[in-house]
Amino acid sequence: MADPYFSVDYQAQVNLVPLADGESIPDEASLEARIPAPFKLISEVTRIDTNNARLLRNLDEHAAELVEVINQQSRKIDLVLSYVLAGQDSPDQRHHTLSLGGGGFRFVARQPLTDGQAVAVKLFLPELSVAVFCYGRIFADAEPGHYRCDFIAIREQDRDALIRASLQLQAKQLKARAEQRAQQDQNPAS
Repeated sequence: MADPYFSVDYQAQVNLVPLADGESIPDEASLEARIPAPFKLISEVTRIDTNNARLLRNLDEHAAELVEVINQQSRKIDLVLSYVLAGQDSPDQRHHTLSLGGGGFRFVARQPLTDGQAVAVKLFLPELSVAVFCYGRIFADAEPGHYRCDFIAIREQDRDALIRASLQLQAKQLKARAEQRAQQDQNPAS
C-alpha cells in the first residue's frame, strides 16, 4: 500500500459490499449516520477499555483482584459484542485479509473484482475487540486474485483502533518469533 500507515501480515474477516450505481462515498459528516449501530457500539466499548487500561496501569499491586474483576467484566462484554457483530457478517461478501493497517488492507478474492470499485467495508477483529465500518476503493495487486483496499472514508477513531490493533498484532508476532528463536537456540540441530 502506498500510504503512510504501517501494516502487518494478518488474516481477518472482511465483508466487501460494492456500492450500487449512483451510490456515493459519504463525506465525513454523513459517514457517522451510515455506520451500523453494532460498529458504533464496539468502537465506544473499545475506547472505554483503552481508557480503563490506562487508569488500571496506575493502580498499585494491591488492586490486583479489582483489576482481574474489571478485566473479566470487559471480556464478558466483548463476548456479547462479538455475538452481535456476527449478525453483520455476510458469508457471500466475506473475504480474508493478508495484511492490514491504518490505511487499508490486502486480500484475496474468490472472483475477479473491478479495479477502482468503491465498496462498503466491514472489518472484523474480534480477538482485539475491533470492528470497523468504512468505505474503501479496491485496486488489483500484481499477483492474480490479490487486491488491496485503500480506506477512503473512515472515522479517525476507527483508523486509530486499526493502528493500535496492527501494533498489538506485530508485538505478538515478534514475541512468538523471539520465543521460537530462543527454543531453537536451546535445542540446536544434531
